[in-house]
Amino acid sequence: MKKWIAGAILFGLLISTAGTVAADTINPAGSDPLEVELKQLYSEPTKNSNLIFEIPIEVKLLDVSENYDWYKVKISFGIGPFVYTYVGWTKIPLTQILAEREEEISKIALKPAGE
Repeated sequence: MKKWIAGAILFGLLISTAGTVAADTINPAGSDPLEVELKQLYSEPTKNSNLIFEIPIEVKLLDVSENYDWYKVKISFGIGPFVYTYVGWTKIPLTQILAEREEEISKIALKPAGE
């Protein structure tokens, strides 16, 4: 879950380097619960971590595929009077990443002491 958040944030940051970016719109109350707005980048994945960067663009998670490998993301930003909005799917192979981590953990747990 943290990987897709980081991936979406990094994708948004890459777009923001194209020019001066202004804040667009705020997520209205009562919107779709799948629309997760990503606005802050933190130093660690904990409640007490430091805020590193406030993202000056709108990045929202809109939908997730059945196998959790594809994520529908909306990225919106403004440059002067122009507002640009992109909605599309990005692949973050979360199930594969989690399976590989689980395999590594099981290999470490099965190793005899002293190796």
